Amino acid sequence: MNKLGVIGKPSDWLISCNIDRDLLKKTLDIELVDITSEELISLINNLKDEKMPKGLLKATYDEKELNLAYQIYLAIKALVKKYELKGFTIRCFDLLTTVHSTSCLALALLNDEGIIGTCEGDLPALVSMFLVKEVLHKEAFQANPSEIHLDTHKMIIAHCTLPLKMTTSYKLTTHFESGIGVGIKGELKLGDCIIFRIGADLDKFVILEGKIEENLSRANLCRTQIVVNVKDHINYFLENPLGNHHLIVYGDDKEKLANFLTSKGLKSLY
Repeated sequence: MNKLGVIGKPSDWLISCNIDRDLLKKTLDIELVDITSEELISLINNLKDEKMPKGLLKATYDEKELNLAYQIYLAIKALVKKYELKGFTIRCFDLLTTVHSTSCLALALLNDEGIIGTCEGDLPALVSMFLVKEVLHKEAFQANPSEIHLDTHKMIIAHCTLPLKMTTSYKLTTHFESGIGVGIKGELKLGDCIIFRIGADLDKFVILEGKIEENLSRANLCRTQIVVNVKDHINYFLENPLGNHHLIVYGDDKEKLANFLTSKGLKSLY
């Protein structure tokens, strides 16, 4: 049984973010382990003397903020070890008021290490990212569609964290919504990608083919921003999306992932 952690509860604003846990075990051999935000915060507070090692990152930033982000990383990693997790999702906005930082950098580092981490307690996004890792052996960028243009089949998708391995270069800045902590402004490789998410009812999934055409640097969006040309069914995002977050995965492995999910009883929307 693969164990994935749920640190805190799903963020209140998310849609279609809960999962039938018994069905998840039966269908995909995944068990969810609940971990309180209080346990995480206690661990962070016990790591106040830890400093980020020199040379860990290829970008510089405020030393105090980096050290705090590193302490969050160490605390989450300790929970992963304690509960024998292959990944986790975190109600990350709780950290804004409790430790005055974000988990953006922690998620980036842990995903680079092969420990799946997703934002805002979005359980289908967590399971989706885990499946990408297990089936395709690839990293994924969890993000929100921010602009959708039906006439050109293009959309802008953005978030403040991603695996650093997916970037061609990156800068460190603040988390967009709060203006604090350490967010990541990453540049992604241009080229083919797939856009993926499973449904919360574990009965359907969507995999769309796309092409990353441009990296953006807009002030009014989450820090990592890309323009994706969606080859078909772009109206899906306006009419019947399976949730807020979707995953961007390099390459064109649509068939391999779809075949695996179909073998587990899930049906493709298209």
